[in-house]
Amino acid sequence: MDIIDDLIARGLLDSCSNEENLRKLMKTKQTIYCGFDPSAKSLQLGNFVMIMMLKRLQLAGFRIIGLIGGGTGMIGDPSGKKSERTFLDKERIEENVNCIKKQLSKYLDFSSEDKGILANNYDLWANTSVIQYLRDYGKLFQINYMLDKDIVKSRLETGISYSEFSYMILQSGDFLNLYRKYGCRIQIGGGDQWGNLTSALDFVKRVEGPESEAEVFTLKLITDSQGKKFGKSEGGALYLDPEMTSPYRIYQYFMNTDDQSVGKYLKVFDLRSIGEIEEIVAKHMENPGLRLGQKELARVMVTTLHGEKVAEECEKMSVALFKGEYKTLSENSLKELSSTLFEYRTNEELLLIDALISLNLTKSRRESRELIASRSISINGETITDPDFIIKKESALYDHYCFVRKGKKSYASLVIE
Repeated sequence: MDIIDDLIARGLLDSCSNEENLRKLMKTKQTIYCGFDPSAKSLQLGNFVMIMMLKRLQLAGFRIIGLIGGGTGMIGDPSGKKSERTFLDKERIEENVNCIKKQLSKYLDFSSEDKGILANNYDLWANTSVIQYLRDYGKLFQINYMLDKDIVKSRLETGISYSEFSYMILQSGDFLNLYRKYGCRIQIGGGDQWGNLTSALDFVKRVEGPESEAEVFTLKLITDSQGKKFGKSEGGALYLDPEMTSPYRIYQYFMNTDDQSVGKYLKVFDLRSIGEIEEIVAKHMENPGLRLGQKELARVMVTTLHGEKVAEECEKMSVALFKGEYKTLSENSLKELSSTLFEYRTNEELLLIDALISLNLTKSRRESRELIASRSISINGETITDPDFIIKKESALYDHYCFVRKGKKSYASLVIE
C-alpha cells in the first residue's frame, strides 16, 4: 500500500490539489514541508496530528521540512480566528521558536539534511524590504482572488487588518522559497489551511511556470463521535510540554475516549499497520466495558509523547485511582494525580462531612452522613464509616494528599498545606 492509499485507509486524507499528480510525485523521494505557528512555547495535542504525518513521511523515505513561523507568527494567521490576534514581541516569539525546535527534534529526525530540515521563516522575511515584498510578492496577488478564499470571507463581517490579510502572501512566499532552496515540491497542512495552501501552490506555479511540479494536500480535522474537536479538554488546551500539561492528564484524556473514536485515533497516531489496529479494535469491541482500546490508546500516546517509563507510571496512577492503591505511588505521582482532580486545599483539620461538601462531592451535611453510613466514602482507599471522622495531617499521604472517592466514579483531592 502506498502512502496516499494508507492515508485514505486511516481516514486522514482530506483534500489534495491533484491526486493523480500527487501520486506520481510521491513514487520518488520528495521534500515535503509543514508549517508550525509559534504562538506559544509549546505545540498542542492537535499539532501532533501533523507531527505524526511528517513522521510517517520520513519513515516512508521522504525528506521533511519543519518550518516554524518566526516571521509569519509576528503577523498572525486569520484562519479559524474570529478576531485579530494580539501581537507577541520579538523576544517572546524567539523563545517560542526555540522551544518548538526542541519539541520537533524530539519526535522527528533532523540529524542530516537528507532526512529532515528544521527552518524558521523569519530568516527569509526579516531580510525582505517593503519594496521587494510589494514588487516580488504583492504584485502577483489579485485582491478579488484573496477575498474569495474562505479564510478571508469568514472574517469580512467582523473585520480583518491588512496584516492578517497579507498572511496568505507570506505563506505563499514560504513555499516558493523552499521550492527554490530545497526542491520542496509538496506542502501539507490541516483542513482549515486549504485556502492558504492552494494560494501558495498557485503562486509557485505563476512564478515558476504552470508546468512546474508542485502539489499540496491537507489532513482532516480530527473530531470525536460527537463532533468535538480533538485535543481540547474542559481545562483548556492540552500541550506537548509536560510542564504545561502533565502526562497523566494526557493519559486520562485518551482513557476517556468514546468507543467509536478509539480506532480512529489509533489509525491517526499509531505507526502500526491498519490490520494490527483493526485487531485491537475488534478485541476491544468484544467487551467494551474492559476499556482495552482506551488503555492501549492511552499507552501508545503517552509512550510516543513522553517515553515508556512515563506511560507505565501513568498506568500505575490510573490503576491506583480505580483500586485505591495510592500508597504504591511516589510523592510526585500523587501530586500529579491530585492536579487532575478537583482539589480543595486547607491548613486545618476538617470534619469529613464538611470536607465532602468542600470537595463538591455532596451538597449537604445530611447527604454526607447518608453516604458515609452506606459505606460509599473512602479516603486513600480506606472505607470510612464514622460520621464524626476528622481528616488530619496524619491521615494524608506524605502529610499532604487525601484522595476522597464517592461511590465508584467520583473522585476529589483534599490537599493539606
